[in-house]
Amino acid sequence: MPPKLPLTRKAAPSLFLSPRPFVCPSCRYKQARAPSIYPARSRSPANSKARRTTLQFRTASTTASVTAVNVKKDIPHRFRNLHKSFKALETEAAVYVNLSQLRLGLRGLESENAVTRIAVLGLNGYNGPRRLARALLADPLASEQRWERLLTADDNEEKAILLRYGDLVDVDDRHPLVKTLSVPSATLQAHNLEILVHASSATDQSYGEAGAANLLVPGLETQSSTSGRLSTITFPVHKVIICQEGLQDLGTIPKIGMHDGRMFKVIIDWSWSTLQQQSQSVRSVSPINLALGEAAIDAFRQSLQRSVEYEHLWFDAGMPGVATWLPDGTEAQDGGMKPTIRGLLEVICNNARNSIAQEDESSIQRQKNSTISVATKNIIEQGISIWAENAHTELRDRLNSAFHSQSWKRIKWWKLFWRVDDVGYIASDILQKAWLVEAEKEMIWLSGRIHQSGLLGPPKLRPTAVLDPDDEVSLGGHPPAPSVSDLVEKVSSHEVVEDHVFQHPWLQNIYRARSALSRFTVPPLQSLSQSLLLQTISTNALTSSLSALLYVSVSTTSPYEAGAIAAVGLVWSLRRLQTRWENARSTWEAQIREDGRRVLRHVEDVARATVREGGMGEVDSLGEEARRVAREAVARAERALEDMHS
Repeated sequence: MPPKLPLTRKAAPSLFLSPRPFVCPSCRYKQARAPSIYPARSRSPANSKARRTTLQFRTASTTASVTAVNVKKDIPHRFRNLHKSFKALETEAAVYVNLSQLRLGLRGLESENAVTRIAVLGLNGYNGPRRLARALLADPLASEQRWERLLTADDNEEKAILLRYGDLVDVDDRHPLVKTLSVPSATLQAHNLEILVHASSATDQSYGEAGAANLLVPGLETQSSTSGRLSTITFPVHKVIICQEGLQDLGTIPKIGMHDGRMFKVIIDWSWSTLQQQSQSVRSVSPINLALGEAAIDAFRQSLQRSVEYEHLWFDAGMPGVATWLPDGTEAQDGGMKPTIRGLLEVICNNARNSIAQEDESSIQRQKNSTISVATKNIIEQGISIWAENAHTELRDRLNSAFHSQSWKRIKWWKLFWRVDDVGYIASDILQKAWLVEAEKEMIWLSGRIHQSGLLGPPKLRPTAVLDPDDEVSLGGHPPAPSVSDLVEKVSSHEVVEDHVFQHPWLQNIYRARSALSRFTVPPLQSLSQSLLLQTISTNALTSSLSALLYVSVSTTSPYEAGAIAAVGLVWSLRRLQTRWENARSTWEAQIREDGRRVLRHVEDVARATVREGGMGEVDSLGEEARRVAREAVARAERALEDMHS
């Protein structure tokens, strides 16, 4: 218990003798602003002090703990494991369960004697279900009460009515969708029942055999003040009575199986006795004569001597079967769970399992719909084969023509003395005009066909840069001062860059490979030509100088002998220039041919793999994981429910 606050002797009598009613702390501000309905009293200091002391005492001692937000619920011990299992469905299977229905089931596990809520839905309007609820709850031994007149007074009112037990008749009309009516009915009190009287909307009538359980969550439609559209608010129940007037619209009655008779009841307001005899074997369908049942109640209220007539009329109307079905399953047996609560929990598990299965089927169907046909793949593969053949032919013929052209002959070894500066330009021009130009254009067109057929998936994103925790620069710190090496572009070797080129997306491999060849093979070729020419000139100059020095310094040396040294140096340097330069040109020719074939093979292999492996439909891995978690949560809830039954 909370500690008691100190109370003065002058303030204690005012706590019990004060004529003012108790006001809760949350309403005190409203009452302070409202005009007082009590006579003014003297404002003596003693009275003021007593009032302050009384107010402090009442505020501290009457603060209800149930107003707290996170109050721990006192769940019965035998229901705790079951409550925990179904509580987990709110987070692990929230998409596949009706949350309002789940919360109703959880509230049934949080008390020893939970309320059973029954819905009386009318397919022909509001009049039938209201009359049926009045006939089932009315006391024939008493005169017509006020709640009966309130229930059937306005037939045009479209607001749902919730009937609850109350010692006094009271109407709570503050809710925009539901009007609560307190009824002093012995049936509601004895079985702890609540009855929702409502007219089923058009959407509620469009149920199939598998969707009859959705009737346990009737919808209350409300109109939005801004858009004017109708929005539905669910009001879950444990049992449902469907009221149908006449046999005109029997097709609108939802199809309910034989096993659903304990949770669903179809009432047909008709007076044919033959129909009553035919439906005795069907537990979930009961033909009644509602007017005859109301006449029986009126006859008994007129005189107790007409009790025999009341009994005959009541049985002829078919009302005993409905009156017996109404409280059926509302009593727990052997200290266990109420059958109505168990049935609701079973419905929740079945609906969740069916929803997960339907989502699995939808996912498989979506994957099948996104799968490309084999005929389309074969056509595209034929196009790839034709492209590869044409590309290899183009590579061979174009490069042969380029290497036998006049521009390539201009940089032969003996023309380097005046064409050395044209080596880079001529080599780059060959790559740009003769190296897989048409193949690149045809691949762009072929990739468009692959993308149009749906075989080309979304492009892969490049991995983002990751901060190295060992770096000296931390977040928010100052970067180091730049050095000369940071300003010079780092050029990797040809092999490393070449391997990196073939890791790019295959649609751009030809372009990137051409750029890499232009960047990393042409400059070395240009540099080699210049160095060879410089070596040749320097060698000739050196040998010529040596020959002249020998001729001048040695008088016996003839001009022919001195010129022999210069001639040997000239021949040796030109031979070295010819050999090394022609070998470099041949190597470069073979290299770009081989690189072209490698690029074509790589693009062809990747394109074929894309066609063969693509078009299989996207697998929703996140959805599969969510359904797996939901399926396990539903299985745990079902096992916990079976343990309660055992």
